[in-house]
Amino acid sequence: MEHWHFFCATFGCKVNQYETQALREAWIRAGGAETAEPARADVLLVNSCAITARGERDARNALVRLRRESPQALLVLTGCAARLVADFVPRRGAPRPEADLLVPPERKEELASSAFADWLAQWLAAQAKGCELPPSPFAGHPGPMPRTAPGERRYPALAVADYRRTRPVLKVQEGCTHRCTYCIVPSARGGVASRDPGEAVLEASRLLERHGEIMISGINLGQYGRDRPEFGGFWDLLERIDGELAPRFAGRARLRISSLEPSQLDDRGLGVLRRSVLVAPHLHISLQHASQRILKRMGRGHYAASAMLEAAGRLAEFWPGMGLGCDVILGFPGETPADVDELCRFLEGAPVTYAHVFPYSRRPGTPAASFPEQVPRQEKLARARAVREVVRAKARAFWEQEMRRPSLQLVPDMAEEAGGAPAGLVHAVDERYAPCWIKAEDMPADQEARFIEARPVRLLDAGLLAEPVRS
Repeated sequence: MEHWHFFCATFGCKVNQYETQALREAWIRAGGAETAEPARADVLLVNSCAITARGERDARNALVRLRRESPQALLVLTGCAARLVADFVPRRGAPRPEADLLVPPERKEELASSAFADWLAQWLAAQAKGCELPPSPFAGHPGPMPRTAPGERRYPALAVADYRRTRPVLKVQEGCTHRCTYCIVPSARGGVASRDPGEAVLEASRLLERHGEIMISGINLGQYGRDRPEFGGFWDLLERIDGELAPRFAGRARLRISSLEPSQLDDRGLGVLRRSVLVAPHLHISLQHASQRILKRMGRGHYAASAMLEAAGRLAEFWPGMGLGCDVILGFPGETPADVDELCRFLEGAPVTYAHVFPYSRRPGTPAASFPEQVPRQEKLARARAVREVVRAKARAFWEQEMRRPSLQLVPDMAEEAGGAPAGLVHAVDERYAPCWIKAEDMPADQEARFIEARPVRLLDAGLLAEPVRS
């Protein structure tokens, strides 16, 4: 195939970003060229998210908008919202979000196959000539997520050679079987599949040749290896990646971990982190709440918030002043003001440096959607605002701590990621994931997403202003 263009719209998590990159590379190999203008595209891809009602709505709106902007293009919907959009009934008079190809997550890899490239060539040729279009390889409603026994699911055949963003994602795990009561992801993405450790090491090496840091990610890293015991667990994988790549990349590249549960910060995990050469002194924890009563209602009663505090204390022995982020959900059914106060007190006393605060999103098909004592929307938003104020104060205190450091190792964003940045400033992050800003005029001319040694010079409303150290 030659002379065709595609446009990608990606919503949701880092795993989706990774999978869009894999499809992007596959389509370029098949003769496509990416365009930033939907109206010029022959193929439109919407890689959707369903973790919140807003994410699903974004996917529906994208379908309607893209169909309007490029009515002749092949419109492809994949990702976690594919099944939900297929069942969506719009209000009377509203446009119906529809795609030409509805590809459920477990079949997303087929979009990168040679068979799909051959079909697409036929479709584009027939469409150009006004001939009858070939039958869809994804015909009909995708139906429910197919059930698989443990170990039956194969890891998706998606891989990347490079990344268009500063911090590439290294996907190592697919699926989740835990079934938190609020989460639709297990129904959308299915069971666990773990990536071969050797493949993960090779891809990490390719990415670190071009980028200063990569993010190791999955749907649930704590379930890595459950389908393939011979792979070991996540800490075994991390230890292998770090051990094999540290001799080549120590001092010029680093690893981050996308998200962990408090229960994963056990002796084994802390030992691996202590010995690590490449892992940045920063973790992000999927905490969700501090109230044990609410955690149990969420289906997350297998840990207590205090586990994060205990682990943070031990981490401080070898990562003093580390960055520590967490996710929290406000307004879960049955949550009371006392639970919110408990969460605020916990965050105030914990060494948290930032947090992602989400109002609970009611997802049809999950147990929590039918729980009694649903919290009104305005109350959920008010509680989230209150917690964000606590988090804002914690972040500010952390930035003041970072201001006292003599130097920072920064990885700046690429130009295409800088949307919304203040005029004349380039965004970057340091080792501990503090947001930093560099004057564009101070950026090294030969900078290629590698480290910039910089010194903090001033505290801004959105982080630290830093200036490169001239050698």
